[in-house]
Amino acid sequence: MSASPELLSLPPSATVDSAADHIHHFKYQKSRRGLHAYGSEGKLSHYVNSRSAIDASLKQSYSFYAGFDGTTGLQASGAYIFRPSGTYPIGSQKQITRVYKNKEHAEVEFTVGLIPIGDGVGKEIATKISTTIKSNQTFYTDSNGRDFIERIRDYRADWDLEVNQPIAGNYYPINLGIYLKDEKSELSVLVDRSVGGSSIVDGELELMLHRRLLYDDGKGVAKAINEAVCVGNDCRGLAISISFYY
Repeated sequence: MSASPELLSLPPSATVDSAADHIHHFKYQKSRRGLHAYGSEGKLSHYVNSRSAIDASLKQSYSFYAGFDGTTGLQASGAYIFRPSGTYPIGSQKQITRVYKNKEHAEVEFTVGLIPIGDGVGKEIATKISTTIKSNQTFYTDSNGRDFIERIRDYRADWDLEVNQPIAGNYYPINLGIYLKDEKSELSVLVDRSVGGSSIVDGELELMLHRRLLYDDGKGVAKAINEAVCVGNDCRGLAISISFYY
């Protein structure tokens, strides 16, 4: 299974000067900290902060979950149900990564869409940020934009959890941000809208960005999440612009 190259793209307003695929290496040397980006896709791969003595590498990637179609009697992936049926990497994609002088964070901007469904498979698009942080199955998500709550993968403090959905069962609503940490460092990601998020693998944060599904999950909406914009008889899925900060 493969994803169409139109799945992700640079924002339409991007210029050649701001598109990071034309910048193979940038660094603010006069600041007290430095952010380094390598490669041809505008992804931040190395972070150096001399003030806090952090020198860390990271990797950002994109993938999609194939939405379960409900053919075996279980609920399909839909408006209320996230039930993935396999995960597949998305190939080379472009994005804009902005680094501001005297700031200690990076801003990432990209467009998701149009999500192709010509193969008859609904898709749920996610991005993953991988680090060497030894998070020990633990990460933190905001509680309705307020305090952060500790989450432990495949565990609930109030009852003995039977793990039937190792991915969906560890996803949580993200309204403000998500982070993980160890004794030496911490990675925090702030979002510009409500999304789903998790840490399925130690040292890795994951955000759900966009969904286009073909089946109703039977939870009351009575239709699939297959929103489209039509011009005449030409109907295409929605494209959305997204930013996040880390």
